[in-house]
Amino acid sequence: MKRVAAVAVFFAFLGTAVWGEVAFRLPERWAKGVAISPEGSVFAVTTVNGVYLFRFEEVVEPGAEDPLAGGLKLGLPGYVHGVDFSPDGRLVAAGGWSMARVWDVFRGEEAASIGVRGFVYALSFTPEGNLLLGLSSGDVILYDIEKHEVVWERKLHSGAVWGVAASPDGKLAASGGAEEGVLFRLADAEVLFEFPGHAWDVGFTPDGYLLGIGAGKVFEIYDTTTGFPYFSAQRHHGCIWGVSFSPDGKHAATASLDGTVILWDVERGKDLRVLGEGTESMEDVDLDEKYLVACRKDGTVYIWNLQELLEGDVG
Repeated sequence: MKRVAAVAVFFAFLGTAVWGEVAFRLPERWAKGVAISPEGSVFAVTTVNGVYLFRFEEVVEPGAEDPLAGGLKLGLPGYVHGVDFSPDGRLVAAGGWSMARVWDVFRGEEAASIGVRGFVYALSFTPEGNLLLGLSSGDVILYDIEKHEVVWERKLHSGAVWGVAASPDGKLAASGGAEEGVLFRLADAEVLFEFPGHAWDVGFTPDGYLLGIGAGKVFEIYDTTTGFPYFSAQRHHGCIWGVSFSPDGKHAATASLDGTVILWDVERGKDLRVLGEGTESMEDVDLDEKYLVACRKDGTVYIWNLQELLEGDVG
């Protein structure tokens, strides 16, 4: 296995703001994807020629002498888009032109390199630890990392696949493209429902009953059993690039071309906070029990304290 060394990282620290916000800018001035590890200690950000891994305690905890002084960069040539952690938090994967790479999080070693035809715009681990890959060709691939082989490959979209996700029970999966969102069986890619219109990103609630879609400027949630709409709202003024649900399924976050992140109350079907207003697009977002992390196209990374965001919400 190839050993990937830690590198020195120099940041523009943008300070703190309301609701426990921490913001800093990557040296590449470009960021496309973010993901929080399952145990919540580490987060990843994609950029040019690689992926940065950061520990939350080194970035957000008070009293740190130099909270932005270090990070581990894992190399991948060119612009890197999708990123995700394995269910056990041991591996992190990212995709770019003609390949996806998988690394051991704790040792910084490459665990697998997957060659593909086209650009990997989106990827997601399944509960079993396999990888779903969404390609520029419109194909979706299920890849077995342990066996180093393709389980199946299907052309589910006429254009690029911008989002993929697997349900937590491993039975369903979804993908999104410019023309539609697709819900299908993970085992064999049999299509169950199609959702016409833009679908720039997709994500499941932890119980797998609901599927969230960034449908142009509209945040839509569907029932995965019936395919019927559960919730639909337009609060963004630009296309929604990123969709993520909290581990308890009560909240969601969306990142948009309009430069903002919106925090949603899923059960009540309402928006709670508009965050990070700016001119550059917000490219992706993820959240867990403690933090909400997002990245802007100009390389700015934002971290918000989720509980502080929720405090005072009594509407």
